[in-house]
Amino acid sequence: MPIAIMLLPCFALLAVFVLVPLGRGIQLSVHSWDGVSPTMDPVGLGNFAYVWTDLRFLQSLGRTLVWWVMHLFLAVGGALFLAALINEIRWPRARTTFRSLAFLPNVLALSVVGVIWGQIFHPSIGLLNEVLGVVGLEALGRAWLGDQALALGAVGVASAWQAFGFYLVILLAGMQTIDATLYQSAMLDGAGSWQRFRHITLPSLYNTMSLVLVLAFVNALKGFGTVWAMTGGGPSNATELAAVYVWRQAFQSNDVGTASAAGLSIAVIAIVVTFGTTWWRDRAAERR
Repeated sequence: MPIAIMLLPCFALLAVFVLVPLGRGIQLSVHSWDGVSPTMDPVGLGNFAYVWTDLRFLQSLGRTLVWWVMHLFLAVGGALFLAALINEIRWPRARTTFRSLAFLPNVLALSVVGVIWGQIFHPSIGLLNEVLGVVGLEALGRAWLGDQALALGAVGVASAWQAFGFYLVILLAGMQTIDATLYQSAMLDGAGSWQRFRHITLPSLYNTMSLVLVLAFVNALKGFGTVWAMTGGGPSNATELAAVYVWRQAFQSNDVGTASAAGLSIAVIAIVVTFGTTWWRDRAAERR
């Protein structure tokens, strides 16, 4: 009984901030509601049928997948590369300094990141086009956020810059738990930096990398703040991710039911991928 009493505040917070909003979302997803009317019309699974036959939603899922791949290569790949370099530093103060500097962008709000990178990609006063002009490559200058073919990639770079420090800290913590004698033995056998990284560091980061990949996928599904601050989903829906689609349906089209159905669909995708990755990791660990 005392244990149940001690856990009661946790269950109360879980109910208030998770279960009740989830239940409300499920309720909204099976009704047609504009967000202001006093009554809601039940439609059953009609909202889900509409969402999964809506080309805009399917395209937004495709862009979200592309966004995740970019996030994986730029944020996670960059974090892994820098973590490996920082881990090679033998001075603790220097390692702490570089780790803090790398983590600094993650402290910034997504809206601030959007404003900073929006100015960098500005077609006339942006730093990127200015640098291209200085080095004689002004012909490569573009309206980066106004080009449908380049806008998603440009916003993806800004998002990866903001997020990579978070993954770097996790990966670096994993690297520092690896037994140092493994590296010493490898060096005595003549193994180079790349061989030590490939045959010792990467296999030892198996569980850490699976966690980082799941976090990267979840962050990709939530990629709203940077997109909205930089492009608002444009130009011509070129950067409309699934999260942006949900916001537009709810607050621009006043279709809360469809937005709730789309949001729940995204949540189910995230849960399936998370559990699938965890199951695959556990099964792979059993075979090792």
